[in-house]
Amino acid sequence: MTKPTPNQPQKKQTYYNEMPVETIKIIHAIVKREELPREAAFDIGTAVKYQCRAGLKPDNNWKDDIRKAENYLHHARTGEWIKE
Repeated sequence: MTKPTPNQPQKKQTYYNEMPVETIKIIHAIVKREELPREAAFDIGTAVKYQCRAGLKPDNNWKDDIRKAENYLHHARTGEWIKE
């Protein structure tokens, strides 16, 4: 996948727009919070992304998205990834 240029808008995936508020707006609000360490905010935002799209992405098991979200939240809390 090529990176979009300023004149080429990125196509939004419908599974990110199923929530009453766009997922990206929630993630941006989390990342802007000054009381969260930057690395933790990124991990928390990524976990939100996986939770919001759970069961909506074609050919993707909802349990996989929840597992990924749990792994990112664990990393935000401990700095370590869950070993599977």
